[in-house]
Amino acid sequence: MALIMVADDAPDICVLLKEMLQTRGHQVLTVSDGIQMIEKAKDWKPHLIIADLMMPGAYGSAAYKSLLSDQTTAGIPVIFLTAAEPAAARRVVPESPKTRLMFKPVDFKALHATIQELLGPEKAP
Repeated sequence: MALIMVADDAPDICVLLKEMLQTRGHQVLTVSDGIQMIEKAKDWKPHLIIADLMMPGAYGSAAYKSLLSDQTTAGIPVIFLTAAEPAAARRVVPESPKTRLMFKPVDFKALHATIQELLGPEKAP
């Protein structure tokens, strides 16, 4: 099982994702803005981050760039969730083997498959 950080300024999304991930055996930590995402990722060193693309403090994409510049967090995969227009969202999410872009409302089956893909079979049941 994996340690997963959920970063979203909508409390209901955090609760929903946390419950879904915990039922699959993951440990889940939540934060509500991009600044906390950066700070707590350095402390917690999660295996994966699920981040809202547009949050207060720092957008998820800006927070991700900050994580890339730190050796302790540079390798953490990130799934960006957004309700933004797809073309606009694709322009700000960095293309990388360690990033994925998904749209709200969340398709939980697709989200679980993406988590498995990024974590590998040993951490994603």
